Amino acid sequence: MRIKRITRADLPALTEMVLEFERMLVRMEGKRRRIDAGKIGRALAAHGFGRNRLFDGLIATDHGGELGYLLYHHGFSAQHHCGTLFVSDFYVKPAARRSGTGRALFARAADIGRARGCERMEWTVWDINAPAIAFYRAMGAKAMSEELLMGVSLTKPLYPNKGLN
Repeated sequence: MRIKRITRADLPALTEMVLEFERMLVRMEGKRRRIDAGKIGRALAAHGFGRNRLFDGLIATDHGGELGYLLYHHGFSAQHHCGTLFVSDFYVKPAARRSGTGRALFARAADIGRARGCERMEWTVWDINAPAIAFYRAMGAKAMSEELLMGVSLTKPLYPNKGLN
């Protein structure tokens, strides 16, 4: 197995694995949702390989092709007073699970974070994804129940009636 930093040449394989991951999540969720492959590919190209790069990533391969990927970005935690590597997306193809691929991707990401001065690595996981939770707990990860994941769309004004945007 080989783990390397993703490049633009990996975009088709990365896009296909992101689509596989999306399909898996839709099945897990039990809802019907349209997945726009073109939109996903364009977003990955623009945000991972364009001028205003928002993420970096790793891809695991072997002689048979791609096995999985891990996307990340760096930040700073004022609460913990240290740099943090945020894993934004992680997927290993079903045939490659339990082969060490996921552990290798996380280990490489941790090395990258340490090299950048990060002392923490954080990510989210769906609470219904029991296999993923078990995988993370096996590496020593703990749920941070004192924090809530919050989000807001930036496609609209944050305070539409306040004139702050």
